[in-house]
Amino acid sequence: MDATLLALMYVALGAITILAVVAAIVLVRAGSNIERMTDVVESMQRDVHQVKEQTIPVLVKTSEALDRANSSLRKLEEQVDTLSGGVRNIAGIANDVRELEQSLVARVRPALEDLASLVTGVARGVTAFARKITG
Repeated sequence: MDATLLALMYVALGAITILAVVAAIVLVRAGSNIERMTDVVESMQRDVHQVKEQTIPVLVKTSEALDRANSSLRKLEEQVDTLSGGVRNIAGIANDVRELEQSLVARVRPALEDLASLVTGVARGVTAFARKITG
């Protein structure tokens, strides 16, 4: 074999050896990186499971609280409707009382004015009579 050919074969063999060493180093580092990534993924999985376990009771309690609040709001709406009806009735009664007052005042006022005039006249007459008697 030719010496040049042998030299090229040794160079090629050396290059393949160096390539194999580099590939081995890359694979070892990639393996440690994959191991770290696996640890991170497992840690995330544990965290997600823990969050899930803690969140489910909170969601159940929140749902129960919302159901109670919804029930309370329905009862409040019913009571507001009842109160609204009562207020309308009271407003009607107040209007009736106001109309009665106006009607009574319209009917009684002239009679009271006449009575006041009569009492004033009688008082003046009694006063005038008392002055004439005494004096």
